[in-house]
Amino acid sequence: MKRFPLLGVLIAATVIAAVVLVIERMPPPSGKPPGKPSVPERLARERTPAKPAGPEIPGPTVKIVIIIDDIGYDRRILGELAALPAPIAYAVLPYTPHAMEAAKRLHAAGKEVLVHLPMEPHSYPADNPGEGALFTNMTDASIRGHLASALQQVPYATGLNNHMGSRFMEDEARMAVVMGELASRGLFFVDSLTTAASRGRDTALKAGVPFAARSAFIDHPPNDGEVFERLRHLPQRQAKAKRPLVLIGHPRPETLQALRKILPLWRDQGQEVISLAALFAQRTAKEPSSPARQTCTSLPSASPRKFFLRASIRIPKK
Repeated sequence: MKRFPLLGVLIAATVIAAVVLVIERMPPPSGKPPGKPSVPERLARERTPAKPAGPEIPGPTVKIVIIIDDIGYDRRILGELAALPAPIAYAVLPYTPHAMEAAKRLHAAGKEVLVHLPMEPHSYPADNPGEGALFTNMTDASIRGHLASALQQVPYATGLNNHMGSRFMEDEARMAVVMGELASRGLFFVDSLTTAASRGRDTALKAGVPFAARSAFIDHPPNDGEVFERLRHLPQRQAKAKRPLVLIGHPRPETLQALRKILPLWRDQGQEVISLAALFAQRTAKEPSSPARQTCTSLPSASPRKFFLRASIRIPKK
């Protein structure tokens, strides 16, 4: 058997001793492998209670007015709409087959009734607004007569909104006649905003007529899922404007189903569906009295759900 030379053994021993010496003099590692906490750290984490989740912040709340147009044709869906648990207003088209019956049923159910007054559109005669419509070529007396007849067709109406009317609503002189008649009868006006150039707001202000304008149509297009999604998102969008939301829909099955689903959701979110009478009363309470400014009062009736709107006009002395 061969033996290692003595010199080789000495060299190997010297190298080993040097490596051991270097290792002993190295400082202890300051870090640790990621994801592997020491035992004390693990115990500390286990003993520290988890931070409780903060309270859920509710979304912004909005006051919402709902108007259903084109009432007077379908008696069946009217009953289902009137049964919805909210102070929804209903705009009845005069001269429709069931206009007067619908107005009486809605009033008996404690619902607000409006006249859905037909007016001349830019697209006339391709689009006919219907019997009893107001046209820009009418005399003042004819406008007043048509308005009086429409109110007879829709008893218990506390206000009006326009059906079509993109041309008529732009005619300031004709709208002034309408607003003067509404002021004399203590009625309000809701502008459906079928034209961006509407003179409704200006003429209502001059006549002292309580006024509101549509924020959105809820059922164009009339698809159940789309109507519900639109209703779900509209309050959040309107909250930034810090104004009430005035929504207009139509007596369609899709609209009925969407309202049935959204009303409980709005209630849980803290959204508030209010009547038009309540809307005008709140505005009046916030605004100082001044000449030619309307005063809206909601008076109690036999049922707490029934509202009567009165506008008293104070004309400045000359």
